[in-house]
Amino acid sequence: MLFLLLFAMNYANAQVRPEAYLSNLPSVPEDICSDETQGKDEFLSKVNEISGELQTEMERRHENNDAKVEANKPKMMDNAMRQTGVSPELTQKMMDLENQSKGATGDQKKAYEAQKKALADQMMQQSMNISMGEIENLKKMDKAGQKAWATAYATEKQAEVAADPKKFQDQNAREMQKYNLLQSQKQLRDSLNAQQNRYMKKFAEIDEDEIGKKLLNKIEGIRKEIADLYTETAKIGTSPDENKLIALRSDMKKAKVSYCNLQSPKYINVLAEYKSFIQSSMSAYYRLEKLSNEVAKMQTGVDISPEPGEFGLGNVSSYIKQLLGAYKYNLYGPEDWTIG
Repeated sequence: MLFLLLFAMNYANAQVRPEAYLSNLPSVPEDICSDETQGKDEFLSKVNEISGELQTEMERRHENNDAKVEANKPKMMDNAMRQTGVSPELTQKMMDLENQSKGATGDQKKAYEAQKKALADQMMQQSMNISMGEIENLKKMDKAGQKAWATAYATEKQAEVAADPKKFQDQNAREMQKYNLLQSQKQLRDSLNAQQNRYMKKFAEIDEDEIGKKLLNKIEGIRKEIADLYTETAKIGTSPDENKLIALRSDMKKAKVSYCNLQSPKYINVLAEYKSFIQSSMSAYYRLEKLSNEVAKMQTGVDISPEPGEFGLGNVSSYIKQLLGAYKYNLYGPEDWTIG
């Protein structure tokens, strides 16, 4: 009993849900357009710290899931072949031939290829009741011949259904269940992706603001004017006029402040909306995970479900990427620290 309790505690400690990372992230500082750098450095340091922890958790989960998939590969392959109607014995023979033929050359390689071709013919007959020879002959037929063959094949399949209707009813029920699962998965995924794309578009639209572009051009123009001033005075062995430099740098700083005050509030608003979406959609992403796991299990016959919260962690990572851009419109930097 004590062992089970300790195991559960260790498991809970190892597995961190996305909600925890999101709640630990710092809020964006209010004075985001300030020329004071300490708050910015502390904010970015904290975000990067949590981002690193999140990436470590995601890597741990991916490694565990990769190991689970690798361990279940033989069973998944066996299940896949069973669904085709091919016997496990023939499947194993083909796998053995594949392994034995690795590195074979010359006549030995040709012999292996002939064996694999013969075995593939048996597998085709078991699965679809058609031989490779029939397929080759079918290719050579004219349209009338192909149509006659298709009609005969359909009649044969109908006879099989009539002989064992329950078997085919069960197969149809499973296929319908799989179809419904896939449809539910697609609808939910498409809906969530559409909302994600809407926020990405909002972020991108901020950079397309015409007034913002004009302010950027103004800043770049002043920067070039300062550089030209240094270049011209260097040619004649003098220093730039200090009063002119002060005036130019003052104009550039004003333009930078205007740019930050224009763009940052819009960015912070979209960031808040995006965080709200990440929070409110957590349950939907858990549902999508569950649907995806059910689809994978139905397709492979094996439960290879990752730990809960995989999609949510990816969303928090996406939010962190945007959060790290909170200061992107504050262009205050080393060029503003000096006068000459």
